[in-house]
Amino acid sequence: MRTGLFFALLLLMAFRLPEGVELTTDYIRLRLDGSGNMISLTDKATARELIPQGQPAPLLSLYKDSVYTYPASLSYNTAKKQITLKYKNGAVALVAVASKGKYIRFELLSLAPRKGVQAVVWGPYPTTISKLIGETVGVVRDDTFAVGVQALKINTTEGIPDDGDNAGGGSFYDPLPGQTLPAALQDKIGQPVQTDVNTDGDMPAYVRMYRGSLAVKKPYGSDLRLFSRDRRIPRVIGSGATLQQVQPVNADLAGSAIALFGCPANAALDVIEQIETGEGLPHPMLDGVWIKRSPRMSEAYLMYEGKSIENALQYAKEGNFRLVHIGDIFKSWGHFRLETGRFPNGAADVKQYTAKAKAAGISVGVHTLTTFTGTNDPYVTPVPSDSLMKSGSSILAKDLGENDEVVYVKDPSWFRNMGLTRTIKIGNELIGYKGIADNALTGCIRGQFKTTKSTHKTGAVVEKLVNSGYSGFLPDIHLQDTYARRLAEVCNETGVDLMDFDGFEALGYTGHGTYAENRFVDLWYRNLDRYRMTCGASTSHYYWHIYSFMNWGEPWYSALRKSQVNYRIENQRYFERNLMPGMLGWFKMEPTYRPEEIEWIQARSAAFNAGYLLRVDENIEKNGYKAALFEAVREWQKARNTKAFTPEQIEKFKDPTNEFHLEKKGEGNWNLYPVKLITDLAHKYKMMQTGEPVTSKFKVNNPYDAQPVKFYIIAEAVEGNKTETVTGIRIIINGLPPIEIDGPVKAGDKFICDGQAIYQCDGFWNNRKEIKVGSLPQWQAGENEITVKSDFSGEQGPSLKFDIKFSGAAEKVGKLF
Repeated sequence: MRTGLFFALLLLMAFRLPEGVELTTDYIRLRLDGSGNMISLTDKATARELIPQGQPAPLLSLYKDSVYTYPASLSYNTAKKQITLKYKNGAVALVAVASKGKYIRFELLSLAPRKGVQAVVWGPYPTTISKLIGETVGVVRDDTFAVGVQALKINTTEGIPDDGDNAGGGSFYDPLPGQTLPAALQDKIGQPVQTDVNTDGDMPAYVRMYRGSLAVKKPYGSDLRLFSRDRRIPRVIGSGATLQQVQPVNADLAGSAIALFGCPANAALDVIEQIETGEGLPHPMLDGVWIKRSPRMSEAYLMYEGKSIENALQYAKEGNFRLVHIGDIFKSWGHFRLETGRFPNGAADVKQYTAKAKAAGISVGVHTLTTFTGTNDPYVTPVPSDSLMKSGSSILAKDLGENDEVVYVKDPSWFRNMGLTRTIKIGNELIGYKGIADNALTGCIRGQFKTTKSTHKTGAVVEKLVNSGYSGFLPDIHLQDTYARRLAEVCNETGVDLMDFDGFEALGYTGHGTYAENRFVDLWYRNLDRYRMTCGASTSHYYWHIYSFMNWGEPWYSALRKSQVNYRIENQRYFERNLMPGMLGWFKMEPTYRPEEIEWIQARSAAFNAGYLLRVDENIEKNGYKAALFEAVREWQKARNTKAFTPEQIEKFKDPTNEFHLEKKGEGNWNLYPVKLITDLAHKYKMMQTGEPVTSKFKVNNPYDAQPVKFYIIAEAVEGNKTETVTGIRIIINGLPPIEIDGPVKAGDKFICDGQAIYQCDGFWNNRKEIKVGSLPQWQAGENEITVKSDFSGEQGPSLKFDIKFSGAAEKVGKLF
């Protein structure tokens, strides 16, 4: 009886389903079961389980028409190191497996029969980690451990196919600890929100922004997911007015490959570096250092678009910048020719300039809108290229005469998304249109962009061109290859050191999303004769390996301390969780700035160890503080780059309402003063009794010790009136004898009280004369009362804006303290 039971058990064991496979790296142990699911991912050092219990984790999923099919069985060929996955739809996937020391490599060798499968998904792979979710780099981390995936081919892209082919992400109501939502939004935590910092100037502090979808937050922690589409299959995306035909390309899902890893949190960059070098991914070096470790990637840099290109190098020297961005150098976007007013001999002139800059230790960067194509480019005029990107096409329903202003088409679906340029292409003619009614395109502009007006017969193809957003056009996915090679050629023949790919998102207009981005930037990179720094307003998973830094956030939308401040700080959170160098975005050095404005920028730079772009032109020569502004840039950046600030000081810098002044005390040593700047106290005309001066009273709090009085006065025009004046100004502080400014004071006049004297200045803070006053009073600690009295020549006399300044005790900064 016992013997029979023993043999029965042996027989059962011989025919049971396979248990799967165990794979290891230096840091992790991965187990897959006989159904093709990951059932365990553990940290070998601590035995910590990283897959949440009960959460499915398929190695490879199949996708068709929004339906995901998970594997039903797994078998492992030890000799060939191949996994066979079988699916309920009859498809069989063959996956090569290799443990590479620090990571495990998976590659889809084949999938057959396809059964209409449109894409394969690696995962999603759930983890218990939620602290830092790197949505672009594909790494999730907490204080001790990291788990990540890396795409090894350009057709392996972030996210899942249901979310589209772009990198994904978005903005959500998600307050940080200590932040509160307005009462009306209390029930919306976790819900998406539309934010547009271009129109609003900033985003609410309680909104979180995510720029990708490779790693996403989940209730149990996070998901990691990548997918690969069979791009040979024609598709239509969008709906209604946004319909677009997606041009098929020769990019299959077979060959899709990933690297999966887990490691101590502080080793994530080391593992990614080994993946790059081991798998032939881009691994750019600058000055012998991998760019992900190069301190140059977070340096501040200069932008110059002024009158004389030679001045750019001078300003770079004055601010101690090692990179100067000279903006757009192209005659047109598309062919990217270089013969312009600044560089009439094209590449030869640019190369001469970059060589001169290099001799001074300065790199030169240039700007382009990537594949945005200007209407003055030969790809558009006088004979438009057949490779301009189109959203769709129909055929003429009626003959079209040379001067007809209505175009009749058989199917109007593709023409409803008119965009900014609203252009169709028939043969070699571009035709603009203003509206659409039934099957008619109305208000047509014939021979648009200097193309030739022609007659067209019924049945001729009518193509709707895709607008670039800059009233221009875009190349299709094949012509964009030509653009990538040409921009690499520009780098090679001119010696420029940075290519700023603004408008990088335009590559996604092809309908191929991040695959199109990967294809473009990979082709550009592999055609360079040496690495060039590259940046832009956005990035993606594959581009992460190539790009130097991401830098966007602009100063045009509000005052310095208000323009996109929350947005700039939110970007720093993105950089931290995605292992990217910090960048604050763009700023400009205005001719009206005082040192406080520049030092506000510098404190934020030190707070996040983040560089920034500073835009400067010849207008800075008007500024009476010019030397002090450049000195502030030099000294703050020197202190930041030498890590002179303490952690406590850096933490204070992170609050954008805190202000500071840094004073050089010797080479490598500084005094740091906390500053309180009270702004927008206004003394303005109001009706008073006859003969009585206009009086304003303010109370201001000095949080520091008693100190000499410091303030600024700016006379601002009322309703544009620049002729009326203010006279007999009396400033009484805490009831002490008044500070007297007789006047007349007109709009545009400015005054400085530096604690020792008062100076009248022009509109750019250049001293015109010293105002003779007796001894100046002091600000007392705590509350101070200010009374301002004056006479106005009329109701539209200028408003006097007062900025009050208090400074605290110095803190020592530097190597000797």
